[in-house]
Amino acid sequence: MYLPTYVGFPSESSPSGATPQGRGVTERPEEELAAFDRLLPTLREAYRRNPSKTWSAGELGELSGLPEAEVAHTLELFASELGLAEVLFGDEAGLVGAIQLSSAVLETEPFASVRAWLGAQGPLEAPLRLTELRVDGYQGLQGLEARFGALTVLTGEPGSGKSSLLDCLGLLSHAVVEPLPSGPHSRVPERLHLSLRVASGSGRAFRYSVSLGGPVGTPRVTSERFACVETDARGQESEAFAFLDFQNGQGSVRTVTWESPRPRVLSVAHSVPPDSLALRGALEPALGSAASFRAFLSGWRFYPGFDVSRGAALRRPVPSEPEPVLASDGSNLSAVLFHLMVECPERWRELEASLREALPSFLSLSVKPRGGPGTVLCVWREAGVRDELTLADLSDGTLRLLCLVALCLAPRKAPLVGLDGPELGLHPRVLPVLSRLLRRASEETQVLVATQSPELLAGLPPDTVAELRRVEGRAVFSGLGSARRDGVEGTRS
Repeated sequence: MYLPTYVGFPSESSPSGATPQGRGVTERPEEELAAFDRLLPTLREAYRRNPSKTWSAGELGELSGLPEAEVAHTLELFASELGLAEVLFGDEAGLVGAIQLSSAVLETEPFASVRAWLGAQGPLEAPLRLTELRVDGYQGLQGLEARFGALTVLTGEPGSGKSSLLDCLGLLSHAVVEPLPSGPHSRVPERLHLSLRVASGSGRAFRYSVSLGGPVGTPRVTSERFACVETDARGQESEAFAFLDFQNGQGSVRTVTWESPRPRVLSVAHSVPPDSLALRGALEPALGSAASFRAFLSGWRFYPGFDVSRGAALRRPVPSEPEPVLASDGSNLSAVLFHLMVECPERWRELEASLREALPSFLSLSVKPRGGPGTVLCVWREAGVRDELTLADLSDGTLRLLCLVALCLAPRKAPLVGLDGPELGLHPRVLPVLSRLLRRASEETQVLVATQSPELLAGLPPDTVAELRRVEGRAVFSGLGSARRDGVEGTRS
């Protein structure tokens, strides 16, 4: 004979969410939590089969393949506390014998999953790395699937999509800081879908996907999702938990809490402007993983070519900076060199040695106060020239090389550095030095290079090289280490 022992379940406002045994869920031993995780799929299946049925512990044991005594004990520990019972029945000895399940069982998550999600929502451990990218709809990049390492070198014929890939990543980096660019000069296509996978230093992996739509010049975010992923025993990866999920500006931010009386998933609704990513600001309650991911994307820096024209800013004195990152146009070159010279003497010596290897006439480099309080300018000495030269006196090729050397050796770098055609304007004899410096930089950050130079490729490991080629009008990524090194021209795609 079964007697009802609990009707309903304790209020969540009960002191510490205590159970009849006096312990909350968060205080239970691991073996008890694991036993609940083993039983939970059966409880869900039982409710789906017949929501109004009273299931005995024996029936649930047969359905799950678990011993009846284990089922009864697990129900006694968790069913009331987690709100899984409409009515919970006990036998004459007071042990749980049967249960009429509540709909809450369908929304209850395994303890192991909640714990994993709780860890995944915290700040991401450095270094972060972009490992995979899928692009649909950006300047001929349709169905492109690419993979990246610490150093990825893209090669291929002109027009194969190398520059487009870098531009696409640059657009995403800009969009996590500012609204999507609109107007007649907007680079956003009418339809665009991006999906990328990022791995943290601890091995945690996340996927972020975003789709854009709307007329050209008036882009809108149609969907956006940020989720942690997990890998099963067969090596198959799948989405585990979505922290951000938005459709047409409406969506939710989901977080996990492991507090008494029970672990739970919290979902907070948000609205965002149609031309803005939710990742820009819809992160309340505070979501450390998404904030870290946003900082990673927004910190990317792309170098399509340095401005070395006669009136360029990098030829003039610039304000010194505490820990400068080289600007995309190289305009703060003297500030980066000044920091290297003053704060990083070993790197400074490495910089001078690299210049001496590339340019035999080079003698020395220094950065001096010039142009007013707080401003500095690099000065250069070379063989055969009695007076020191400033950046205003150097050739375009020398300035480009100096920018690249400073970029690779600076102690503070962007979390991802993209270089489009770094060989352009350089003499072939300096490219082996540049190859070595790119390998050196990839030990400290992620480097993505688009090039068509056989001399530059010759100094880079084959397993860092990937080829982009056109197949029936579409860009195809061949994979690292499989790129051809012949037939390469010195123009940007």
